[in-house]
Amino acid sequence: MKTYALDTNCFIDAVNLRSQSYEVMQRIFTAFDRGKLFLKVSLQTLHELEGKKDSAWELAKRLPEVPHWPIGSWDEQVGTWEEETGTWDDAKRTDKIQLELKGLAKSGTDIRDRGGYIDALCSDLNGFVTSDKQLVGTGPSRRINERFFTKVLTPGQLAEELV
Repeated sequence: MKTYALDTNCFIDAVNLRSQSYEVMQRIFTAFDRGKLFLKVSLQTLHELEGKKDSAWELAKRLPEVPHWPIGSWDEQVGTWEEETGTWDDAKRTDKIQLELKGLAKSGTDIRDRGGYIDALCSDLNGFVTSDKQLVGTGPSRRINERFFTKVLTPGQLAEELV
């Protein structure tokens, strides 16, 4: 069965009735509840959502977490050292990947989004689902999906795979 990590915007859209992606996210969560796919969340996403601790955060907390791989500088880390996965050599490798990802994505991509993707990639997940155009715009998604096993896709693209 395929496994996907959801980005922050997926949880926000799933609880916002006015969101254009609300219906699609409901279909994705229904498929998850029926055992048609596995959904996970990264510590990067939880970190972004915990500022509000609203219904989007509550929804995200329902999902199992993917292992968290460090990227960036010490000040850019989320969580505690005990929550990090891997060795210092792994950290060097994942940071190189996030810098490559930054080049493949559109400018302005956030380190939290790159970190969520890297957590999914290093956990061998099938995909990272997001609405962020810096990752899923036509050019960035093509470049990223040609380079890495873990695909970036929109909620709509994931919903189409479920049909």
